Amino acid sequence: MNFNDFLKNKKYAKIIEIVLFIFLFSVIFSRVYLETAIFAKKPFFSYFVATHHCAWFTFVFFYFALCARYILGLKPEKIPYLTLLSPVIYIPLLHAWITGANLRLQYMRGDFSKALLDILTLYKFSEKNSQFFFEMLALLIIFAVLSYIVSRSVLRTVLNIIVGFYGSMFLAGMQFFGVAPRTKAYFPLNTVFKNHILLSLIYFTAVIIAFTTCFFPEIKTLVKRDFKPLGMALVPGIFAPFIMFNFLEKSLPVADAILLAVTCYTTLCSMIFLQKETNLPGGRFFPLVFSAFPLVLILGIIFRDKVFL
Repeated sequence: MNFNDFLKNKKYAKIIEIVLFIFLFSVIFSRVYLETAIFAKKPFFSYFVATHHCAWFTFVFFYFALCARYILGLKPEKIPYLTLLSPVIYIPLLHAWITGANLRLQYMRGDFSKALLDILTLYKFSEKNSQFFFEMLALLIIFAVLSYIVSRSVLRTVLNIIVGFYGSMFLAGMQFFGVAPRTKAYFPLNTVFKNHILLSLIYFTAVIIAFTTCFFPEIKTLVKRDFKPLGMALVPGIFAPFIMFNFLEKSLPVADAILLAVTCYTTLCSMIFLQKETNLPGGRFFPLVFSAFPLVLILGIIFRDKVFL
């Protein structure tokens, strides 16, 4: 069997896709750990720092992927190979290692016009995120080159840079939500959670939205296949957060209820999809991931006062 036949074999193709996504998550986790535990001026790696930052990077990846699919016309079976570009996120770490500077990248907040200017200039003149400049410059070059290679269109390339590249910087780089009243985020939320827990839930929700949009035709097929059990899971998915917090003897603000309902329902849907083979990249890989990660969040929330910091 030659290499082309190997790639065309559906069984081996699924294995390759799983390996590629495991590679992606390994790169993401190592970046998060090195940034927050090794290169930070004051190490702050923790359970929910890890879930927050890993969800953030995963959202950015799938946002890039959906732009590549719908703007550039990249075939869905090629999306897993975008993971090979993920080591570009090590650039700020290399910069910090070479210069000896501490690394503490932060969301853009405060004056909105200044934040937009920092985004447009790739953080070059940002007071807190200037170390991000080289990663952003590398990403911009990669974006431009690969966008044109995939689309063979200048118009689509420019559109992908605007929507994909700068759009991701806007959506993921700005701190839109934070814990009221102390937050400097643009939209303070009344929540029972601390900042990293809240942002873990927000970015996990963003991951689900980006992933569902990216693979909407495939997920639409799965929903039609499992429509009845998915409908039956809707009620327990919505009310599970209220039961959980009633058990913890705490009230549940609206924002928390929505985020937890999305998390719980995603877990149930993923478990339903997991029972049969899927047309998603890696087959049952992502139903497994989206079953496990929400449980990590939920268990962390339930036991955080006893186990986690």
